[in-house]
Parts: sequence; structure tokens; C-alpha cells
Amino acid sequence: MRAMGNHKSVDELLILVLQEYRMAQLRAEADKLRSRLRDIGQTDVEALVERLGHSPYGG
Repeated sequence: MRAMGNHKSVDELLILVLQEYRMAQLRAEADKLRSRLRDIGQTDVEALVERLGHSPYGG
């Protein structure tokens, strides 16, 4: 029980551990999304349009 610190119960400790775990997962996912948005922001739109124009599906 000493390892629990100031937590009133094991349930409370587990809830806090799960919350921290979920927050870490959300932070990692947010970092991935930021990276992908940064990549999208650096896309050369003109080159993309040109490539699409040469594709069999382009107009």
C-alpha cells in the first residue's frame, strides 16, 4: 500500500494510471496529425495539379 502514495484506493490509482495512459496516446496521435498537416502544408499544389492533369483519371 505504500507504493500507492497519496491515493485513497487501488481503484483511484488505476483510474489515474489509465487517464495518464490515454493522455499519452492522445498526445502521440496529435503529434502524428501535426506532422501530417505540416507535410500537407508543404505540398506543391501546382505540381500536384500538373501530375493529376497527366493521369488517366485527370481532366
